[in-house]
Amino acid sequence: MSKQYTREQKTAYYQSLRNRWQATKNVGNEDEIKAVMMERGMNFSVRSYILVDMQLRALGLEGIPYVDTKTYQGWKESGYQVKKSEKSQIDGITWIAVHGKEIEEPTDEDTGNGKAGYAMPKAYALFHRSQVEELRA
Repeated sequence: MSKQYTREQKTAYYQSLRNRWQATKNVGNEDEIKAVMMERGMNFSVRSYILVDMQLRALGLEGIPYVDTKTYQGWKESGYQVKKSEKSQIDGITWIAVHGKEIEEPTDEDTGNGKAGYAMPKAYALFHRSQVEELRA
């Protein structure tokens, strides 16, 4: 059975995600981060990197975001298993496109899709390398 949230609770939750995302705006050296991303062949936003890096530092954990922190599935695909009873202490934020109702006139001349829409933040759980163990063959 899933928990039901009120409209106010949902609004507050999404606003907190937006605020956390906004807090990363002028933190860190973007050129430095882009160099690390290129060196490791990573493809994600600089803000995502900064958000995870801030959490790693606050928890006193060492590592590179998205190298030493991955989702449950990411660790599994890399040949690791999250240790039993470990809880994620780090989360990332991604933005999901939500399309609105069909309208007569296109709202975006570039796409001409005739649909209004917006982006909604979505949090996802990440686990640190200290929370996983290598799978035995």
